[in-house]
Amino acid sequence: MPGTLANDDRTRDQPVDRLPRYILVLLASLSAFSIGTYLAWSSSALSILGKIEGLTISKQEASWICASVPLGATVGSLPARIIADKIGRRKSILLSSLLLSSCWFVIGFARSKLWISLSRVAAGAACGASSILVPTYVSEIADEGIRESLWTILQLQIAFGVLFAYATGFSDSLLLMAILCAFVPGFLTIASQLIPESSVWLIAQDRRGEADAIAKRFGGRLCLNEEETWRWQTGTVSELRNHGRATIIALGLTMFQQLSGVNAVTSYARRIFEHVGFPLSSTISALILGLTYVIATLLSTTVVDRVGRKLSLFLGMSIMSVCMFVLSGYFRLQKTHEVLSFSWLPFFCLVIFIGAYSVGCGQIPWIIVDKIFPNDVRWTAITACVICYWTSATVATKCFQDMVDFMGMSSTFATYGMVSLIGISFVAILVPETEGKSVEELQIEMHETQRDYVTCI
Repeated sequence: MPGTLANDDRTRDQPVDRLPRYILVLLASLSAFSIGTYLAWSSSALSILGKIEGLTISKQEASWICASVPLGATVGSLPARIIADKIGRRKSILLSSLLLSSCWFVIGFARSKLWISLSRVAAGAACGASSILVPTYVSEIADEGIRESLWTILQLQIAFGVLFAYATGFSDSLLLMAILCAFVPGFLTIASQLIPESSVWLIAQDRRGEADAIAKRFGGRLCLNEEETWRWQTGTVSELRNHGRATIIALGLTMFQQLSGVNAVTSYARRIFEHVGFPLSSTISALILGLTYVIATLLSTTVVDRVGRKLSLFLGMSIMSVCMFVLSGYFRLQKTHEVLSFSWLPFFCLVIFIGAYSVGCGQIPWIIVDKIFPNDVRWTAITACVICYWTSATVATKCFQDMVDFMGMSSTFATYGMVSLIGISFVAILVPETEGKSVEELQIEMHETQRDYVTCI
């Protein structure tokens, strides 16, 4: 086993100011803010595009514009870890933030549907890469306490990005929306040149002197101990077959997370509110939805700590399913009855839906994935889940308009309700409670359950 970078116990055990590491985590996770803005941009932009001469778009074209970001993210997430291992975490974050900011200017000045779509695909590639890069970087610079909050921080940044994109809709200008949304990734582009490289990566490059200096300044015990760098070594995809139940749980949770309809609600919020007929303007309604997303994410940690992860996930999906079925019933009655006096009901359901998603399905699947895999394959599993996440998001976002055209709004939301209903059974049967359990305990529990299941068959 390799030795440590510094064996002096006094150096290893000295208290380290955690504020610099919190700042680094917040800076690095700003790319998640951009993910939220790119996903929610279409909600306001689609109606603005229709007013620009020469940019009138069909429903199918609109669905491709919405799906272009997750489509690009699916592709961008594939080589992200390889690139980060080649050029380093800091440079990789710099490149992705530069792409995120520059694509906004192309979108703002574009007068062609092709350029808008291509720039969103490119931005999506940066979003997908960031989905891998940021958790990798944070896991290597932060201690255990900060890492436990990583997924909540990322989800909160996405929620703020969604809220910000909805707020820019008041400008009624694609250029102003793009300039405002480009500010945060532009700031990250500058800040990423100042953040330190990961000590873990530096050790892998045999640059131990630089790693030691950065560890003393930012790291503390974790980064000073070279032995800990082996925690983030990535196993091969084939090794996931040795963790069959965990892999099924991980991929299943990420699929149900996206196929529940959350991306459709986020990307088409204003159009859905226009169909509802709620007295408030669609812009204000979307802003309330985004605000709910932020508040619910802020409260999620408190709720999950009291209820537990599995029960929170179960209840979240249950509430989401009920909300989708109520929406389905409303749109069904809308065809034959006067229901405007009840338009508050679907508005309330959409707000509750996004709140339930934030508390129950936002970060919990990622926390569970992080807990149920051993160290040697954890990042392979997370990478596979990120790819599955963006693939499912592409399908859900693109198919929303197709489902509405083929089945109508009522059946579309009923389908989302059924997906969440199946997800409830999936959680109840397969997902273990991870609260207060070590990785070793979870591995034993899942292997015993899998063995008993095979014996019964």
